[in-house]
Order: sequence, then structure tokens, then C-alpha cells
Amino acid sequence: MISYRSTSSPKAIVVLAVYFLVSLSSFFLSQKASAETVTKKEVLKKYESVIVQSNQMNIYGYDLSDVTFKLKRLTEILIANRFKQANDLLGEIQRDLETIEARGPEKLKRERRLVWVEIFADFVQQFAFFVVIALLLLRLDIVRANILRKPSQSSHWKLSLAFTSASILGGLIGLIRYGQSSWAFVDLQILFVGIGGLVGGIWVGVITGLINALFRLMIVPGVNVYLAIPLVTGIATGLFCLRRPRGPLGTLDMLWGGLGMGLLHSLFMYLPIFFYLSLPSFLLAVASLSVAEGIMVFLFFAAAWQIFKEQRRKETEKELFRTRLQFLQAQINPHFLFNTLNTIAAICGEEHAERARKLIVELSTLFRRMTKQESDLIPLKDEFEYLDAYLNIEQARFGERLKIEKNIGLSAQGLETPVPMLMIQPIVENAVKHGISKKSEGGKLTLNAREEDSKVIIEVKDTGVGMSDDLKEKVFDLRRDDKTADPDHTGVGLSNIRERLNKFYGNQCQITVSSTLNQGTTVTLSFPKAGGGG
Repeated sequence: MISYRSTSSPKAIVVLAVYFLVSLSSFFLSQKASAETVTKKEVLKKYESVIVQSNQMNIYGYDLSDVTFKLKRLTEILIANRFKQANDLLGEIQRDLETIEARGPEKLKRERRLVWVEIFADFVQQFAFFVVIALLLLRLDIVRANILRKPSQSSHWKLSLAFTSASILGGLIGLIRYGQSSWAFVDLQILFVGIGGLVGGIWVGVITGLINALFRLMIVPGVNVYLAIPLVTGIATGLFCLRRPRGPLGTLDMLWGGLGMGLLHSLFMYLPIFFYLSLPSFLLAVASLSVAEGIMVFLFFAAAWQIFKEQRRKETEKELFRTRLQFLQAQINPHFLFNTLNTIAAICGEEHAERARKLIVELSTLFRRMTKQESDLIPLKDEFEYLDAYLNIEQARFGERLKIEKNIGLSAQGLETPVPMLMIQPIVENAVKHGISKKSEGGKLTLNAREEDSKVIIEVKDTGVGMSDDLKEKVFDLRRDDKTADPDHTGVGLSNIRERLNKFYGNQCQITVSSTLNQGTTVTLSFPKAGGGG
């Protein structure tokens, strides 16, 4: 039998232990070297990615000032082979780039701001052109008349011509500015086609829309949505006008008509690009264009109504003025005519035929001027000629009891100053009737006219019975109407003169009265001279 026995010695055990430790160390060293090699590759790959991304962002205008220094530092770290530190810095740079990218490029933000500024400036420009063209349209009687009432068939062609001209002018403005006959936001061509349909009805809308569609065809050949917009707008607004009553459009009709036209135009503009826009952007674009064009249509009709209101006010004032002038003439004519005819009869009885003939000529001249109302204003020289005829008749009537002195020191320009008809005559009549005629020995009437700076000063002075302060207030109080004053002492048309002078001269005209009992009265008028700039 063979038996075995362990023969391991302490020396062998030590050798085995050393071998094991060396092998283990080699394993860890190889693993460490392998790990360092992988980390270096990843760092370099990540570095390359960061450089590419930063270059692209720089091209698109992103602001990379926050990471430029870090990229320079990263390069230095990589040269020193400190890859772990480089990896950490790369992670920080990547986070910075993500933050900058989320904010957007500075160039793009500047461009967006400039785009909005340009859109606003163009809108202001378009609105200014709209106002000018609208005011030109509203100067046409045919347009104003058909805003007030439902259009007749006879007015269709005139309205079509007016609104076609306005809309094509709006298109030409866009053509000069943008190279085409429309604008992506507010389109003047479409606006005036729509307003034409609202004012003139279906036929005006169709004719105006069709002609503008042909105009667009000449500018942009080919049949597309761009050509259909004016025609569809004209038809739609014309159909809307069918619900209009015989009279003018109501406020709500104007508002809804304008908004509907704007909505129709905006849908034509933005539906073709619906899939390229987010829903909020699409709705904002449609709403903005609808409201903008709706408001402009409403402003057109609002301006028209303001013009109508001002015209009615002026017509009322003019009619009132003519009524008062006719009333003043009616006051003068009867008693003056009777007195003059009595004077002429007396002269004829004394067999002064030539003198009577001259008085008849003066009377004829006087009444011809009184009844000639070509204008509310006449030159001052015509008023003086009228006064000459009047005073010649009065002097024949009163004889030696009435002395007349005239001092007219006016330039040719001063004599051409426009004044209300019968401005001075009532004051002169008042001086004769209530001043000189009531004095047994009669008196003297002086008419002075002079220029001071840019004003004309006219003074009517008599040496009649004069007036006490109380009577002067009753007769010449410029705050009272004739009907409230004392009929026994009130001259003809004093409040009438006051109102007419205020109408033409406002606060640039002054009337002053001075009177002393038993000595006489002086009335002074002051108003701007023609071309005096006052």
C-alpha cells in the first residue's frame, strides 16, 4: 500500500501568495487603464458635439457670450489631459446651451420686434390712405345721398364708378408698396369693394368686385383665391345690404356688416395656411384682421354721419340767417316805403319833377339791392352805396333838419372787406328815426370809416336827443332780443346785427355805444379788414 502525505512547506505558501497579489494588481491596473481610455473617447466625442452645436447656434444668431469663456477653458483642460474635469465642464456647457436655445436667438427676437414695428407702421400708413380716400368719396353727392337712403337703380353706375375707382386706387397703393395689389393684413382694395356693396347694394357690389377681380388678374395672372376675394366680398356685402330698410343703415348694421366683411376676408387669407399655423395663431390672425377691417368700415359710416350732422347744422344756421335777414328787410320795407312815397308825392306837388325822378331812381336802387341776395356777405363798398341811396332819400324827406357828413378813409382792400348785408343801415336808421327826428331843430349825422392796424372801424354819430342810461340799455343792450325791448324806442334789427356779426367775426368783432341825453349817440363797429389776418 502506498500512502501520501502533505509535503507543503512555508516557502511554497509565500510564493503562491505573492503570485496571487501580483495577478490581482495587474488585473486592477488593466481595468483602470481601460476605464481611462473609455472616458477619454467619451469626453472627446462630447466635446465635438458641443463645438458643432455652438457653431450652429452662433450662425442662427444665438447669444453665446455666457459659454464662450467656458469653451476656451475646456480646451485648456483637454490639452492638459484632465478628462474627468473636462467631462464635468462639458456637462455644464451643455446645460447652458439648452437654456440659451430655449430663450431663442437674439437676432430672431430683434427681427420679430422689427416685424411688429413694420406691421404697425404699415397699418398706420394704410389707415391714413383709407381716411384720405374715404373723405374723397364722402365729398361726392351721389355717395352721401345713397348712404342716407336705399340706392335707386339710376344711381348704380355712378356708385359703381366711385367705389371701383376708390378700390383700385387702394390696390395701386399696395402695388407700389408691396409689389402686388393686396396686403396680408388690411387690404384697402377689399375694404372699398365691401363698403361699395354696403352702400350701393348687390349690383354695385357685383360690378365693383368683378372689375377689381379683373384688375388683380392683370397684376397676378392665373385664377386662384386671390382673384376671388374682391368678387365674393362685393356679392356678400351687397346681399347684406338687401336687408337694409328704405332709409340709412343702422349702427348695428354698419358694425356687423364691417365685421362680417373682415371675417370673410380673413378666412380667405388664412385658411390656405391653416395647417402651417397653430390654432391660437390662426384664431388670433383671423380675429385681428376681422376687427381691424370691421372698425375701419364702421369709421367710414361714422365719418359720413358726422359730415351729415355738420351739414345739417350749417344749413340750419344759414336758413336761420336768411330768415332773420328777410325779417329785417320786412321791418325796413313797409314804413320806409310809405314815408318815401309820401316824400316823392310832396315833391311832385311842388312841381320838382327832376328831384322826384332822382328820388325814384334812388328808391329803385335801394330796393334792388335789398332784394338781391346772391350771398350772405357783400363787400363793404356795396353797403356804403346802399347807405348813400338811403341817406339821399332821408335827406329829401327831412330837408334842412338832417345834415349828413361822411368821412370814408378806407383803402381799396378795406372797401372789399366782406360784411353781412344790412349791417350799417339799421344803425343809421335808428340814429335818424330815434335821434335826429325827435329834435325840433333836427341834427347832424356823421358817418366815419377808418382803418386801424388790421381792423376796420365804422362810427355812426348823431347829434339827436340822446338817451339816458336806462333807455340806452333797453335800445342797445346786446344781450337782449328785439322782441324784449321797448317797441317805442328800439331801433330796427339791433339784436339781429349783433347775431350776424358774431356769426361771421366771433370775438374779433366789437360793438360799443355811447350816448348822452340831449347831446347825441355814437355807435362804433370794429371788425377784421379783408386780408388783415385778424
